[in-house]
Amino acid sequence: MRTAALLALALAAGCKNSPSSNRLRVWSMWGGDEEEVFRSVLRAYDPTITNLPSVSDDKTIRALVAGAPPDLFTLKDPSALGALAANKALRPLDDLFAAAGLKETDFTPGALSQCRFRGKLYAIPYLLDCMVLLYNKKLVQEPPRTLEELEELCKRLTKRDSTGRITQIGLRPPEAVQLLGAAGARFWDEKTERLTADDPRNIEGIRWYKRLMDAQGGNEAVEAFSAGFAEDMGSSNPFFKGLAAMEFSGQWNANWVFKYTPGEEIGVAPLPYPADSPKLAGTAWLGGNLFCLPREGKQTDAAFAFLKWSQTRAGQLTFASTMHGVPNQRAILQEPTLRTGAPWRPLFARFLDLADSPRASHFPVLPVAALYQSELTAACDAVRYGRKSPQEALKTVQDKVSRELEKYR
Repeated sequence: MRTAALLALALAAGCKNSPSSNRLRVWSMWGGDEEEVFRSVLRAYDPTITNLPSVSDDKTIRALVAGAPPDLFTLKDPSALGALAANKALRPLDDLFAAAGLKETDFTPGALSQCRFRGKLYAIPYLLDCMVLLYNKKLVQEPPRTLEELEELCKRLTKRDSTGRITQIGLRPPEAVQLLGAAGARFWDEKTERLTADDPRNIEGIRWYKRLMDAQGGNEAVEAFSAGFAEDMGSSNPFFKGLAAMEFSGQWNANWVFKYTPGEEIGVAPLPYPADSPKLAGTAWLGGNLFCLPREGKQTDAAFAFLKWSQTRAGQLTFASTMHGVPNQRAILQEPTLRTGAPWRPLFARFLDLADSPRASHFPVLPVAALYQSELTAACDAVRYGRKSPQEALKTVQDKVSRELEKYR
């Protein structure tokens, strides 16, 4: 909502020309150690590029509204892309993409579709996040293939003390959208350009979420146990400590597990699917580091030249080997340097393989994507706590988000 509101101001005020500069100015989301990694990437390409780190999407939007954007910027939240594109704040990249000789077939499945709005390309990914099922090999001998198998494991692996309080959980509560995605949810109809929040698949997906929580003692008990979890990064990560036997998470864990808990073994598998939908086998949920060019940018050619380099072998390896993100160029996924040479590399390789799955998916690019995801989470919570039925909860989402979407028709 905030993205749409700020950009509406931009449309009302009109865009001003940003000041010209000989140096390429980049605004990026990364801070701390990650910023140092990205700076090393920029130095490898062109030491004269300036980078402003730790930039929030709100700051970037304000710059777009004020007519003083950088030449190139990242989106911390990919769900903002649709609103930016719908409000004509971004430069379409299809002509630059074609002129650069880039080919869609060279990109991993799902890499470019999360960069398109109404058929036009508005971003280029520079590495992906790949969310799948992680499991503790000390607790889980064989990863669950289906949601039915996951449910049974949740029942068996949830442990309680003498007072009935949970001491170990089978599955850490996942993000609602990721669980819905694993269940084969349908969020959007491309042909009719209509929301499908209350689609039967989505209703079944929310039922699955509730079943998985019920299998572990019920939502209240699970939430009470999860409330005591520490931050993910560090040795206190509840999954690393064995407090959760499984979780939906991403490739950064491959490095973390050896950094923070040496010797701990984890396994990586696709997201489980409903047993009646074997075509969903191999599902992974994607995110990405999306780079965009402002519509009124003055360094368009120089900015896209960097993006073109970011898709080369040197560009992908320079970033992936240090940031531990998944390359979005298919040819780079088999690079030996990403798969061997460190104890955690073979584990990282599992994420590389799953990111190349034809079932790698993501949330649709919509101007109301942020609101839509928020409302789906609220709907899932309403069902988990018994306040609404799945049908009622998703009907509320359908009505509310559809009204907001109509403003963009």
